[in-house]
Amino acid sequence: MESGMPGRASLRDVAAAAGVSAATASRVLSRTGDFSPATRTAVLEAAARLGYDRSSTARGRRPHPDPQLIELVVGGLGGGWTSQVVQGAHERAFDLGYDLVLTRERDDPTDDWPMRIAARRSSGVVLALITPTRRQLELFAGFAVPTVLLDPQARTDLGLVTVGATNRAGGADAARHLVAQGYERFAFASGRLRYRFGRERERGFREGLAEALPGAVVEAVEADWSHEVPRATRDRLLELSAEGRLGVFAFNDGVARAIAAAVTDAGRRVPDDVGVVGFDDDPIQRVRGIPLTTVRQPIREMAARAVELVDGLRRGEAVMPRQVELPTELIVRGSTGSV
Repeated sequence: MESGMPGRASLRDVAAAAGVSAATASRVLSRTGDFSPATRTAVLEAAARLGYDRSSTARGRRPHPDPQLIELVVGGLGGGWTSQVVQGAHERAFDLGYDLVLTRERDDPTDDWPMRIAARRSSGVVLALITPTRRQLELFAGFAVPTVLLDPQARTDLGLVTVGATNRAGGADAARHLVAQGYERFAFASGRLRYRFGRERERGFREGLAEALPGAVVEAVEADWSHEVPRATRDRLLELSAEGRLGVFAFNDGVARAIAAAVTDAGRRVPDDVGVVGFDDDPIQRVRGIPLTTVRQPIREMAARAVELVDGLRRGEAVMPRQVELPTELIVRGSTGSV
């Protein structure tokens, strides 16, 4: 049995705080035995709260070597974005000598994926397109798990290391391109859920238009994440395109493809009547045979950089700046005409 030392929480302290026996606390922390989610949560949260460090015993020994394991937590599986994230993270992790474990965040509020990560004593974790709660982050911090956020859905002021793209600059590039192509009316198409990166893309688009075509008006329209265009949105886009050539910037490629298909099916010509720009550079680039102009987000490179930062944090390196952004690139194709 471990004994406490001045200023250091002991296993007995953790067990008492969690309301379990020392044997149960030890087995939960060493991932042996079958316990309920409530018991695991109580033990792991008590250990994090007390600053209990199982990485060294009272005699200074390290009973558990670094597993050389990085966790990649994603909000869902399938789709071009996730596939590129997994590929980029896996390749870089392999290069650096780590294995990569893929964990999916579930909608079930009782899911204890942060507890499982803490219990596995992983070398680090990359949270992809997820904004963790303060409680989850405190748990990771308590177990000294280096954590990097990849394209978080919401703004975080918790001093975390994040990796993203230059969303604002990409939106401005889309605006300048549509103006240069002679479009006269403009719309920004977003989903119902207004994530941080989408807001930054819209902000950049509006700023780019104000610079390239002072006085230009941008109308915000709504499309679904399922890539379906509501009838009201389609009708409004048709009205706008009847008043002049319409340039549409969509917050991702899926919405851009859906809008291009909807207006084409309604009789408008792309790019003559309506020009469409997406974001991401998804591998599926054609709409009704027309290649999609898009802002390329370096997704694989972003995932690789997140893994590199986890490795640096694990080795005690100072990461500056804490918010890393990789540059986007406008890729001009047929949905807006020639360059």
